Amino acid sequence: MKSDVSTPRAHWGSRFGFIVAAAGGAVGLGNIWKFPYITGTNGGGWFVLIYLACILLVGLPILAAEIMIGRSAQKQPVVAFEVLQGRRTGWSLIGWMGIVAAFVIASFYIVVAGWTMDYTVKHLVDFSKPVRAEALEKSLNYQATQPLEDMAFVLTEDRAERIAKPKVAEIENSLPPSTWELYREFMLAMEPDDNRTSRLPEVAAEERRANLLIDPALAAAVASVEAVQSELDAARAEALAEAEAEVAAMSDEAIRLEATTNYRHKVIGDAMAAKFVSLLEDGWTSTFWAVFFMALTMAIVASGVTRGIELACRILMPVLIAMMIGLVIYAATLPSFGEALAFVFKPDAHALKPSGVLEALGHAFFSLGIGLGALITYGSYQKSKGTLFGESVWIAGLDTGIALLACMMMFPIIFAFGQDPGAGPGLVFISMPLAFAEIGSGGILLGAIFFSLLSFAAITSAISLLEVCASYLIDRWNWSRVRSTLVIGLMISLVGALVAFSSGDGFLFSSWTSGFGMNFFDTLDFVASNWLLPIGGLLIAIYAGWFLPKRLRDTELSEEHPFAYAIWLFLIRFIAPAMVLVVLAQKIGLFDANEALYTLWH
Repeated sequence: MKSDVSTPRAHWGSRFGFIVAAAGGAVGLGNIWKFPYITGTNGGGWFVLIYLACILLVGLPILAAEIMIGRSAQKQPVVAFEVLQGRRTGWSLIGWMGIVAAFVIASFYIVVAGWTMDYTVKHLVDFSKPVRAEALEKSLNYQATQPLEDMAFVLTEDRAERIAKPKVAEIENSLPPSTWELYREFMLAMEPDDNRTSRLPEVAAEERRANLLIDPALAAAVASVEAVQSELDAARAEALAEAEAEVAAMSDEAIRLEATTNYRHKVIGDAMAAKFVSLLEDGWTSTFWAVFFMALTMAIVASGVTRGIELACRILMPVLIAMMIGLVIYAATLPSFGEALAFVFKPDAHALKPSGVLEALGHAFFSLGIGLGALITYGSYQKSKGTLFGESVWIAGLDTGIALLACMMMFPIIFAFGQDPGAGPGLVFISMPLAFAEIGSGGILLGAIFFSLLSFAAITSAISLLEVCASYLIDRWNWSRVRSTLVIGLMISLVGALVAFSSGDGFLFSSWTSGFGMNFFDTLDFVASNWLLPIGGLLIAIYAGWFLPKRLRDTELSEEHPFAYAIWLFLIRFIAPAMVLVVLAQKIGLFDANEALYTLWH
């Protein structure tokens, strides 16, 4: 029910408060969790450079546009477009999409954030102690009983695979992705039928091959791969010879110690993976932490813009950065620090896949929280108007800097303990706990600090998600902040509970996974990331560049240099929409970006 009493609009206490709050909303698990692992899977240096270029060309212009819309209208996204247009308008759809996206994302975000709290407490109570004890027992038994020849063989195989990896990737990248996809389908079709009691005779295999290759596209793909097969074999043989020489030069003691260390890593890694899977499938534990996390977020948002959101971000953001710098300083003491820096900052064109370009563009777009309306909402709480571009640079700079700090913090630890930098989401919840377990007693503190900073980053982002939804009830219906926060927070918690149970047996919607082809968690993520955010960002760019009344745009940008204004207008009108359209088209499957970028690449 709409209240007849309107409340005065809340405002930030200072420009600095706005910047740390907006940066806190952008900085989240995506910076510290996702950015390092997509950097790892896309080869490091070149990916980082392309990501920075995408921030400049797409992220900054749309970020500035969102802030401009909010501070000009002094309203949250749905109402803001009505104020700017002077009437009810279809552009308010942008605001509605932002509210839906924020609600959907918050529903699964609180579950992941809850896991970071769970792991913080686990490290405080040294949950890895029994894992370390078991790993020590098994590794000592392995060291004592395993034949030296077997150890040398395993070391040689591992080293050969690592040495061959970049050369093999370079050769594989010389062919289009579609060629490899067809070849994989061919090899699957060539496998013997599992229902047969005996293997196919050789003549049957040849006949099967002939039948398959009547398809011209499949035949061309097989021919292309077989043409480079000799190069692949040569690369692997060369790597094997190099690895054999390295192992042959090692003493028996060195072989036994290194093989035992690798075996211990594997035992701990398997145990950590099992613990994470156990948490994924434990809906009650996940729900407890998700609700606890949401309660903290609600308490902050309900306390107001200045005394709640701004104060929390003024405290949490400096603490977050200080903790990250502390872990980077620790990482700098590790022998692998130089290797990690080279991995992140040294460009290597051969290590970057064509799909990595679009990955960088997509992450640059989503990392800043564009398309949610959060920056419109936060911008509406500004009462004094400083330089818009300066504020935008500070926000994007803090967001990007923290992402790079995360790489400098994690990769030295990952490399030091023989883990794969491209391990995907497991990098945070499996590889890092493994490393902290290997460190021993010092790992208890390091692990607690690491997962605490993840929790802090999650809270600052969750605040902005909740504020986008609650601010609609405040601005449109004149609800009190406490009432709005409580209603929206409880609704998000209810959906979050469904998300928490969606990865285990006995999920309430039993046919969901089979019907949608993904679980409830992944469905929400897919809808928000592939539809709501790209479309929202695209519409914001189009509106700000072409439909925002010129007098309002000129007023908001009156303090900017005319050249900077012109560059921004060009980017927001042409470059940003075009690049967001590419991301959207790839996300919803209108074209294969891997294939298109391969064609451009070559």
